[in-house]
Amino acid sequence: MTMRQQLTAAACTAALLLTGCAGDNKLSSEAADPVVTGSAAPQPSIRATAEAANAWREKPHSVRRAVTYARLLDASGNKTAVIKVLETTLTHNPDDAKLVAYLGKELVLSGRPKAGIKQLNKAIGAGENNWKVYSALGSAYDQTGKHSQARAAYQSALAQQPKKVSIHNNIGMSYILEGNLRQAETSLRAAQRLPEGEFNQTLRQNLALSVGLQGRFKEASEIASRDLPPEQVEQNLAFLKRMLNQRNTWQQMKAAS
Repeated sequence: MTMRQQLTAAACTAALLLTGCAGDNKLSSEAADPVVTGSAAPQPSIRATAEAANAWREKPHSVRRAVTYARLLDASGNKTAVIKVLETTLTHNPDDAKLVAYLGKELVLSGRPKAGIKQLNKAIGAGENNWKVYSALGSAYDQTGKHSQARAAYQSALAQQPKKVSIHNNIGMSYILEGNLRQAETSLRAAQRLPEGEFNQTLRQNLALSVGLQGRFKEASEIASRDLPPEQVEQNLAFLKRMLNQRNTWQQMKAAS
């Protein structure tokens, strides 16, 4: 593991612990908005999944059948199978921008951000340039350490949805991962002033993270306590203190960037 990966992992761990989502790996961001529009994925069942699989295998060129099957697989957490289905159908429909965008998003969520960037940029070039695609692209760039490019993608998303709290939250997280904690705090506080920002727990906990990583533990505790029990807040701040006691953590992150 490289120095940059070690430092980024430390920041990610801090984010996950502070938000109380230690089993999640989304970096407390909401960059994984569905790219393909429509209703939420149905709850998977053996019968429904089997029927969708058979229908798709009969016509693997059908975008509609591929998306139906992929959503069922996605709901069961089978990302590898989702990607395989989408890639197969794309061989028959290489110019379907929505399908390309869907594949790009799934690649990002499965931990393959470089491949996701390629597909998402292809989708944007083909006209599928809605804010969700740009948000997913920003997430992919952040995962590869290209934070300036990530924020440019988020700004493109904001141009379409200027009051979308999840996008503002992602920008704040991008600054945290870069080690620019003051700008992260500024961005997250501005997001809190949006109509839905005051009630967004993820946003508030990321703000607490940005404040705590600057060593202002009392203030971070007050912010985090709005959503988390006192014991968890205490544990989280103790972790941050231990992390900050590691030699030049954020200076090293900036150098590695």
